[in-house]
Amino acid sequence: MQSASRFFRHTPLVQGLPQATLICALGCVLAWVTPVEAQTGWPPVSSSPPAPAVVVTPIPEALAPAAPVQTEAPVDGGLQLFGVTLSTATRAEMRQAIRHEGLKPQREDDAFQEDIYEALNWMPGLLQMKFSYAPQGQRLARLEYLFMTFSDNAHVEDVKLRIEGRFGRPQRVSGREQSGPYQAVWRLPDQMEIFVAREWPQKTTQLRLTNLSVWGQVRTDSARDDGQTVRRERNQNNQALPMWVSR
Repeated sequence: MQSASRFFRHTPLVQGLPQATLICALGCVLAWVTPVEAQTGWPPVSSSPPAPAVVVTPIPEALAPAAPVQTEAPVDGGLQLFGVTLSTATRAEMRQAIRHEGLKPQREDDAFQEDIYEALNWMPGLLQMKFSYAPQGQRLARLEYLFMTFSDNAHVEDVKLRIEGRFGRPQRVSGREQSGPYQAVWRLPDQMEIFVAREWPQKTTQLRLTNLSVWGQVRTDSARDDGQTVRRERNQNNQALPMWVSR
C-alpha cells in the first residue's frame, strides 16, 4: 500500500492531481486488483457445475407395449343335472342319479325309449320329468318337463326367468310373453338346447332340454301323456333345473 502511494506521488502525471483525487483513484485500483476474500473476509463461493438436462425420448409406437386385447375365452364345461353331464350321459348314469335324488319312477323300462318319473312340484306346477334315450348306446337324447295347465299366461314367463337367471337371455324368441303362442330357445356350447314355450290356446308350458348331437337318432315311441291336474304349490326343488358346470 505504501509503495503504491510513493509510486503515485513521484509520477509526474499524478503529482499535479489534487490529494483527494489521488486517494480516490488509489482506492479504485486496489479494489480492482485485490481478491474479494481479502476485502471482505468471506470464503469464496464456488458455483457447482450445472446438472445434466433430462432428455425425454418418446417411445415409438411400434416399440411401446401394446394394450392387452380382451378376447373371450372358449367355454369349457357342460350342462349338468343331478351331477351328471347331460351331453354325454347314458341311461344307466341318469337312473343312478335320479334314484339318488328320490324321484319316483312311473315307467323305467328298457323296452321303451323313455323313462318317466313323478316330479310333483319340484318346480311350480311340475308333474313329470321324461327322459328319452337313443337306441344305440342308450345316450340321453332329450329331457322334457311336463307341467299342469294353467288358466293364466304368467307361468311360461316364470319358467323363462328361471332359465335366464342361469344362462342369460335366449338366442331366439318368437311370440309375446303376455299372451298367445310363445317360444324361447337357448343354444349352449356343448350342443345342448333349452326350449321354453307356451301352447295356445291351452296355455300349457313346455320345457325341453335336447342333446342335439343325439336327438336325430331318436324316434319318439309314445305321444305325450295327459298329465293329471294337481294343486298348484309354490314349493320347488332347485335341483330340478340343470346348471352349467365349468371343467
